Amino acid sequence: MKKVLLQSAVTAAISMSLMTTVNAQDNSSLDIGRLAIAGYGDVTYISQPSMKDEEGNDVQNNVVARFVPIFLFQMSEKIHIEAEIEFSTNAEGETETELEYANMHYFFNNNTIITAGNFLLPFGQFGANLHPSWINKAVSNPGLYGGHGGNGSLGGITSILGDTGISIANIWDLGDVGRIFTNFYTVSGPRQEEGNHGGGVEMEAKKGDNNGSMAFGGRVAYAFLPEWEIGVSYYTGEYSDDGDLNYSAYNIDFNWIGSYASVRGEIFGSSAETEGETEPKVEGEHGEEWVKDFDKNGWYIQGTWQARQLGKAWLNPVEFVVRYSDIKSDFDGSIGHDFEEDAGKIGSRMYYGVNYWLEPSAVLKLGAESTSIDNEGAGHGGIVDDRVFLQLAFGF
Repeated sequence: MKKVLLQSAVTAAISMSLMTTVNAQDNSSLDIGRLAIAGYGDVTYISQPSMKDEEGNDVQNNVVARFVPIFLFQMSEKIHIEAEIEFSTNAEGETETELEYANMHYFFNNNTIITAGNFLLPFGQFGANLHPSWINKAVSNPGLYGGHGGNGSLGGITSILGDTGISIANIWDLGDVGRIFTNFYTVSGPRQEEGNHGGGVEMEAKKGDNNGSMAFGGRVAYAFLPEWEIGVSYYTGEYSDDGDLNYSAYNIDFNWIGSYASVRGEIFGSSAETEGETEPKVEGEHGEEWVKDFDKNGWYIQGTWQARQLGKAWLNPVEFVVRYSDIKSDFDGSIGHDFEEDAGKIGSRMYYGVNYWLEPSAVLKLGAESTSIDNEGAGHGGIVDDRVFLQLAFGF
């Protein structure tokens, strides 16, 4: 097995969708004892005429930029080390630095990879494989995912999941009938957001853990290469400081890649336990205590088509993208202290885009999206948020 040190390449060993990434990064294969740098970057102009801040003021159009180097080191034939750092500018022009992951891969044999450290979780396809801007066909994220460039007014259900722990990935070659990819892990897990009343679930990796339990999860996928793949992911762990409340999530991902077109999507569901008590019948007494499941779910589907199918040379670099996202939650104000951040952030999004490929790993994207927010039960009327993007993204 060819041992490429990119995070995308390691994941490709367990996921068909990264095949193009591996091919594009072939030159990143290292000799033992050598250090190399790969990565990606982008510069994005965002026009958001209907966006408001928390005080109701207009949000200004802005230009943001990112540079994301990936440091690769081959310690031996079996041990590879990698780390990714993101340097970015925010809307205020300030520079932000974030460690995306840092880990070691041990190639146990041709079919098994053991990873230890901070890594992207194999949960669905987008977070682990597709979020880098030159791989993501759209400028923005699917509605399921917040962070990594922002999600506008749509809150998202989860971030790009990464955590600290250990994982074991395997390839099961079935010959002519396809391959099965498995990747199971145990990590520090989710934690309870800080706040006067506890708060909701925080998924971002931090130093240490807030309780004595680990989270567990994994992804199992079947692929009939090179056209299609379907995978199922699961994640569960205690998130409260005392370890009494549990968070769990699942994801079903699918993709089909044809000669000129592709279709991919994900179905996501999550449930977080939250505790409280009913209103007491007698003033000064406690009411009946309860534990309630708070659910958030959503899905997206994306299609692309390459104009080179028309046989005109000048259309060969042109690609069209359409993506629809929809997310929902149980928020109705009854669990306001824990999950009130969901008020006014649930709805749907439509994205249309045209991509012009300057090089196999450099693309100019023009995109427009319309997000409709509707939380009538939380006291919010329908809100429309429209954004237009122009982005130059590259991989190296």
